Amino acid sequence: MGSPFDFFSPQSWPSDTSVSVQAQKNRALLAAAMMRGGFRPYDKEWWHYTLTDEPFPDTYFDFPVR
Repeated sequence: MGSPFDFFSPQSWPSDTSVSVQAQKNRALLAAAMMRGGFRPYDKEWWHYTLTDEPFPDTYFDFPVR
C-alpha cells in the first residue's frame, strides 16, 4: 500500500503519487471496493473509510468484538 497502517504523513494520503505504481493501484482497488460497499474514503489515510449511511451516527459503541 506504499506506507504502513497508521503512518501519518502525506505519503498515507490516497492521492499521494510518491508511492509505487503498484501501491497506487492497490489503493485504487481498495477504494473502489469500499465505495461499492457503501463506504466513503478519508482523504488523509488510505485505510480509513466511513459507512455512508451509518445507522447509528450519534451512538458510540464501546464493547469488544469477538
